Amino acid sequence: MLSFIMLLALAGNAQAQNPPKAKKMNTSIYEQEAEEEKSESFSAKVRVVREISEEVEVFFEGEKAKGAYTLPRSLPQYGALLKILEKSRKPGGPPVQITADGDKRIKSVEASAAPKSTVIVPEDPNKKWDFGKIPD
Repeated sequence: MLSFIMLLALAGNAQAQNPPKAKKMNTSIYEQEAEEEKSESFSAKVRVVREISEEVEVFFEGEKAKGAYTLPRSLPQYGALLKILEKSRKPGGPPVQITADGDKRIKSVEASAAPKSTVIVPEDPNKKWDFGKIPD
């Protein structure tokens, strides 16, 4: 019994000499706020469409869109988006409206309205073309 009391006294004495340090809980681990994902939107004409194994790299003309943007194959409308980009790449193709995230991954592609032509092609090939009127 005496040895038990001495053991308790020694344990109490050790705790008194080394009191536990008060640790401050870091709540940022548990309650971390989600960072807002940066996305950019711009309108440009496609310069290059290049296929890579998992995705497609797209380069645009102009100052706003510098560098390679990627079109992931995992997008639900991948085929339709690629078709719009290819159409814009062709000479005389319309510019496209692009929405991309901060990592330059393309989220959506929309075809911009093609500029109206000022040339009216006659139905009869023997008639003159009219270059001054805007078609309705």
